[in-house]
Amino acid sequence: MRIPTVVCLLFAFCTSFSQNFGHHTIADELLLNADAVVREDKMMAVVEARNVMRIQSKRVVTVLNPKGDKYVHAYSLYDGSDKIITLEARIYNKNGEEIKKVKKKDFFDQSAVSGGTLYSDTRVKYLRYTPTEYPYTVEFRREYTTPNTAFAPSWNFVDGYRVSTEKSEFSFKVECGIPFRSKESNLEGFPITVKVADDHVYYLGKNLKAIKREPFSPPFKEFSPNVKIALDEFHLEGVDGTARSWEELGKWIYDELLVGQDALDSNTLEEVKNLVKDVEDPVEKVRKVYNYVQDNTRYISVQLGIGGWMPISASEVDRVKYGDCKGLTNYTMALLNAVGIDSYYTVVYAGRQKRDLDADFPSMQGNHVFLNIPTDGEDMWLECTSQITPVNHLGTFTDNRNVLKVTPNGGEIVKTKKYKDEENYQLTKAEFFTETTGKVTGKVNILSLGTQYNQKFRIPNKTELEQEEFYKEYWEYVNDLSLGKVEHKDDKQKIAFEEEVEISAENYLSMTNDKLLFAPNIANRNLMVPDKCRNRKTELVISRGYLDEDEFIIHLPDGYTSETLFPPVKLETKFGHYKISIEEKEPGVLHYRRKLLVKSGRYSNEDYKSYRDFRKNVAGYDNSRIILTKK
Repeated sequence: MRIPTVVCLLFAFCTSFSQNFGHHTIADELLLNADAVVREDKMMAVVEARNVMRIQSKRVVTVLNPKGDKYVHAYSLYDGSDKIITLEARIYNKNGEEIKKVKKKDFFDQSAVSGGTLYSDTRVKYLRYTPTEYPYTVEFRREYTTPNTAFAPSWNFVDGYRVSTEKSEFSFKVECGIPFRSKESNLEGFPITVKVADDHVYYLGKNLKAIKREPFSPPFKEFSPNVKIALDEFHLEGVDGTARSWEELGKWIYDELLVGQDALDSNTLEEVKNLVKDVEDPVEKVRKVYNYVQDNTRYISVQLGIGGWMPISASEVDRVKYGDCKGLTNYTMALLNAVGIDSYYTVVYAGRQKRDLDADFPSMQGNHVFLNIPTDGEDMWLECTSQITPVNHLGTFTDNRNVLKVTPNGGEIVKTKKYKDEENYQLTKAEFFTETTGKVTGKVNILSLGTQYNQKFRIPNKTELEQEEFYKEYWEYVNDLSLGKVEHKDDKQKIAFEEEVEISAENYLSMTNDKLLFAPNIANRNLMVPDKCRNRKTELVISRGYLDEDEFIIHLPDGYTSETLFPPVKLETKFGHYKISIEEKEPGVLHYRRKLLVKSGRYSNEDYKSYRDFRKNVAGYDNSRIILTKK
């Protein structure tokens, strides 16, 4: 009898020779710079039908120290439509001797989402093991089936920094004739074998050394080896879809996930129309509707609908007054449509570290949605999950990245706003009074714009204690800092945040031989110096630039004058500019000026030392002191 090919593959996959997982069997080159060593990482995915995908995996990880615990990855996400067939783990000591076996029933089972989620279909079974010694090894096996083929598995040959890999094996096969695409990234230079056919792909990597983290490096995925897979025709929770292009995928999202979800109660429609009845300016209409959403709803994660991708209806959000990013974005879109403003549901990878949707690889991507509004040839953006974010403020959450704009005619990849370096602006003005006892008191005024606004505008929502902790961390170089009156002004229309803070410190000046030592930069020292990095391999990446300008009036203690004032300093490099000056404005009064521009950009690995030198010089000058003597 002829055995089907897939059965042979499954048999070969599940059967393995006896292997010694003792720590002593790991090659020295894989232990170098490693917190964990992946001994074997193996996955085979078989698409048996448009709505049937079977996945088998085996993962063996030797954890060398507590920092490596997070790379065990012994868990299985699932929902009501998935079927877990096999789930087991074995624990070995440093000599490779089995010390524990964990069966499927012994895995912990809980919701796979945080406490901020109201309800969700997604759950996770996971291994919870507390090691008694290091190193130890975990062998984890899993097999499951799912009808949801929209999310074909991707594959990373290296888990992250300080993890090496003995063997990494990935196979993806389609038995039902559906076309699929694969995209390989950064495989060059790594010992990885590739086999590609019409109906399957196979990858095998061996002996991949641990990668050390380098300061200001590109995102890890940008230079580590990985593979993406996508089916041209897929299934998601009872609904078929196609994704041969972003246009086609966007059309599917619009038709299957959004159409019919925009109905609103007549009373709500009348209320929102009355809000803007005397308003002609479309931007002002947007502002009023957005404020209405912020005042009347709150964010709670709701991971239901088609695979967690369909928003709850606008009428339901209107009724319960909460929703997740999908529901609140759809709700805001419905309200804007009611007052004649076109807006578009938009999918994004959100987060402080910039991540693009892959424009060259149409597939289900993204972790967040927000709202796009074209106005006068420019795009406006609304973050509908926030009750305090201003209209058209992206901050570091969604700035400068590829996103999928969903329209009735299909999807379109567009780029969100990139803040110019000078737009990320902070102006600090202050007046300080110093005393012979060493005490300094003063009032500091700070104006923040752009991404620097983003770092500040949530301060008023903090408790008094949290605000005190914030400012003490901000001025961490000032010992024994005390706060007086603190006031904030948040101009959401100009997207400008102003702070007025009274501060004092008892021993800011130090006495030496009847002379006082004094650092004139009291309110904005930038002391960040990147670590040394010999034989750097990656590019230097400065994701976001910024501009700081400072102006301080400093009153010297009675009876004292400056012995010497350092001359003006001016540094000009490809990475930015820096200049400071200090002069005696009138007897006993100093005028300190400072300007620091850091430029965003990508620079060669050879540039890193020069950049570090620039930051070292800035930190040195920011920390410089002058001597005050008695008159």
